[in-house]
Order: sequence, then structure tokens, then C-alpha cells
Amino acid sequence: MTRDELKEQIDELMRQYDEEEIDGATYSQKIMELTTYAQNESDED
Repeated sequence: MTRDELKEQIDELMRQYDEEEIDGATYSQKIMELTTYAQNESDED
């Protein structure tokens, strides 16, 4: 996942939270999953 792809996914999560499509707990969980995935992927390079 590129930095831009990660940013797009985070932006989408922020939009969903802002429009109350997801709650704060879901938002936090998804952000943690994304950042963990991105960190693990960058460790492999």
C-alpha cells in the first residue's frame, strides 16, 4: 500500500465518521488496523 493509498483510506474513514456512518469505536479500530497494516508492510521492504 502506498502512502497515497493509505491517506485515501484514512480520508474515507474520516468522511464516514463525520457523516455518522460509523461510530467512534469503529473509526478507531479501522484506523488502528490500517496503520498496523501499513507499518507491517513497510517493515517487509
